[in-house]
Amino acid sequence: MLSRDNRLKKTKDFATMATKGRSIYGVYSTLRVRAIHPSKETPKPAEVPAKIGFIISTKVFKKAVDRNRAKRRFRSAVKELIKDFPNGHQFIFILKRETLTAPYIAMREDVAHMVTKIEYTMKRPLKLSPRAKKELGKGKLARGARFVKPRKKNLD
Repeated sequence: MLSRDNRLKKTKDFATMATKGRSIYGVYSTLRVRAIHPSKETPKPAEVPAKIGFIISTKVFKKAVDRNRAKRRFRSAVKELIKDFPNGHQFIFILKRETLTAPYIAMREDVAHMVTKIEYTMKRPLKLSPRAKKELGKGKLARGARFVKPRKKNLD
């Protein structure tokens, strides 16, 4: 398990990463990277430790046992390399099917390879996904659009 300071937990952060994150593709996962910008909560983003989250789809693994095992294995590979992640950034790993059967050393090397590409990727211009472009056209991103289904409010 990652330390509490290094966990990406908020739904809003995951949704923002879907639109404003830059992608780095690996063999066992896709890494989405986003720099944290100064705000009232984070006046000095360079001092904020790296925030990391994991996504694994039920389309990729039907059984929860397999999803949890793949996530646990990948999380431990990332935990070994946590010191190499730059501060002031948010990261999401979107795991692929190969994660479950991959040798642990190969997964760790893949993560290390993606970490070396972060600096180059952050210098490139942001390419928005078709879904993000659609949301921007509606003006929803400025108001904090969410890429998840909204919860139904109780009418009690």
